[in-house]
Amino acid sequence: MNETEIVIQMQQGKEEAFDLLFDMYKNKAFRLAYLISGSYTDSEDIIQEAFVTCYVNRKQLKEPACFSKWLYQIITRSAWRYCRKRKKEQPVEEVFDEFKEDPSEAPCEQVIRQEEKDRVYEAVCALDRKQKTVVIFYYYQQLTTREIADILGCMEGTVKSRLHTARKKLSKALEDMGWQEEEKIWTKKNWIL
Repeated sequence: MNETEIVIQMQQGKEEAFDLLFDMYKNKAFRLAYLISGSYTDSEDIIQEAFVTCYVNRKQLKEPACFSKWLYQIITRSAWRYCRKRKKEQPVEEVFDEFKEDPSEAPCEQVIRQEEKDRVYEAVCALDRKQKTVVIFYYYQQLTTREIADILGCMEGTVKSRLHTARKKLSKALEDMGWQEEEKIWTKKNWIL
């Protein structure tokens, strides 16, 4: 059974289908909520709220094939709401656990790489929430600008503009941290995150 069929069953009220979707998306959803909110506890609440919203409003989803975009949109808006409520500084910590150290890398190189990740994460956290969200979707979730626009409900040009502005701010922030131009670590889709 493919994902669209599972979504259709969930829309019909089958709890097993909802459980399957939850299992399929819980990790990505949690990472997205955490990257936006910066809080482990808030992320748990955001995810719980998002999946409840999905189930309660399941019949409003017109295109079952677009479930992931719909879910990411709900998570993003919920995370923004939590950030506005809390208005707190996000912790600068390592949350990109998918990128394990290379065992062939010397310990010194691993430490330097970790410091670079921390600097980039700190610079990303300093962006405003809309720019930060676009950066997270583009570089971390590996979504296209069109997919991001669909999720955020804005024009693709707006996403590109936010991404461009975010890159400029990140360049400036990293330069202020002492990085040289050639040390910048992002290319179109290959970034330290």
